[in-house]
Amino acid sequence: MSKILITGAAGFIGSHLYAKLKNDGHEVVGIDNWFHACNHPITTEIKRGSILDIELIDELVKWSDTVFHLAAQIHVDRSILYPYETAEINIIGTLNILEAVRKYNKQMVFASSSEIYGSSQEEFMNERHPLDAQSPYAASKVAGDRLCKSYNDTYKSKVAILRNFNTFGPYQADTSYGGVIAIFVKNALLNKPLNIFGSGEQERDYMSVLDAIKGYELCVEKELWGKPINISTGKTIKIKTLAEIIKNITKSKSNIVNIEPRAGEVQRLCGDNSFARGLGFVSETDFERDLNEYINWYKKDKKI
Repeated sequence: MSKILITGAAGFIGSHLYAKLKNDGHEVVGIDNWFHACNHPITTEIKRGSILDIELIDELVKWSDTVFHLAAQIHVDRSILYPYETAEINIIGTLNILEAVRKYNKQMVFASSSEIYGSSQEEFMNERHPLDAQSPYAASKVAGDRLCKSYNDTYKSKVAILRNFNTFGPYQADTSYGGVIAIFVKNALLNKPLNIFGSGEQERDYMSVLDAIKGYELCVEKELWGKPINISTGKTIKIKTLAEIIKNITKSKSNIVNIEPRAGEVQRLCGDNSFARGLGFVSETDFERDLNEYINWYKKDKKI
């Protein structure tokens, strides 16, 4: 049994990771600033705290064996409105964690992002794909990603870098800052318009949150210190196709509406997960099956 600290533990992926590791018998502490907490029942156990609070971070990292650092300002739109806030949380907050990890010789997995790659310059994006951030959010994650590598290179800190592609599943936020699948499902069930930014030709590599959790566990199991790793399915779906599928499954009367493109939006993300597969990772995502299961869960959870 390990002592595990999870930052951002009240978020979508963080709450699922917290529940999985606790269920496996580990002693888990989660913190979150609760700015964008999800409604997973496990979040009642999460402590309120900020990664900008150096004394708190020092205390919790000292206690832990492993840190899963997921806390971040994750929204592209908000990063455009509040770039300073985004940089402070995502860069300085990450630096605070890294310093404590270095000080106490702990191990850490950093939640990087596929957004750091920018729009795909190749059919499949492996870990050597150029980093071409297209928004303040993505740029802040590039900085965190590279800070983690530098701590491994300079201080020999045990830091792994996980680059998850787009993720969906129960308890994902369905608000304006939430995931597009959750937003589309909510609006389709309420027969509200499904608004698509731009043409809808944008492509994303969607995977179940269960695959994302497997990625975090793989980083520690294989001791991928200093190494970035993609967790993805290697398949894409266009946003306009996603809207049509959700409308059909829900038998919705929603109109699909194209609105102005979003600033800083990546056009195509498709992950090459061959490195992860070589380490034993097998994506268990079946998109249409998992989407149907999610819609059924959502209807039950929201009583729609």
